[in-house]
Amino acid sequence: MKAESEKAKYDVIWREIPDYRDCSPGELFARFFFDGFKGEIRAGQTILDFGCGTGRIAKEFITKGLNVTMVDISPYCLDEEIRHMLTLFAHQLHFVQGCLWDLPESLKSAYWIYCCDVLEHIPEDHVETCLEQMAKRMRYGGYFSICLVEDLTGKRLGHPLHLTVKEKSWWQKKISQHFTIVGEDAVADDIYFNCKVLIKQPLERQAL
Repeated sequence: MKAESEKAKYDVIWREIPDYRDCSPGELFARFFFDGFKGEIRAGQTILDFGCGTGRIAKEFITKGLNVTMVDISPYCLDEEIRHMLTLFAHQLHFVQGCLWDLPESLKSAYWIYCCDVLEHIPEDHVETCLEQMAKRMRYGGYFSICLVEDLTGKRLGHPLHLTVKEKSWWQKKISQHFTIVGEDAVADDIYFNCKVLIKQPLERQAL
């Protein structure tokens, strides 16, 4: 599946379906990330939010002093408030438009990565590449939340948005091939994994 067709789909969704913004999983599930790495998240560290959507979680990241780069396939995803913050916090908050299985080479690595309710939207044959791309850019730890069921918006539109709907064990195996899972749990139809750099990776990848 080409990135251009996925981008066009989400451009339409973000521009023409206002209630798609009603739920912001990245904001709702943030406590699992913060609780899982309590004492390790500090001001001045960098974080990449992959598939940022509305970008609302950036407000909490900024409050904690993190330097944030938001990444999403559609430039129309961000809430107006977050767009305004890109100017107000230009030294601390950035947005990169890009496809997760074809990220720009210029996208630098970060201390943390954050990817909430995104991977299930990725075509199955691109999941591996996405995880490789994200692992390449994670210097210390990260958080994944993944929905295990079909999406409601896709049913309304007549085509699914969740393109990879799998059971927990499938995702667990995929994640563990690229990251060291240090914590996991389930909330309703979502599972989440707190991860650190894969132990088998070269020592230079583990430099902080």
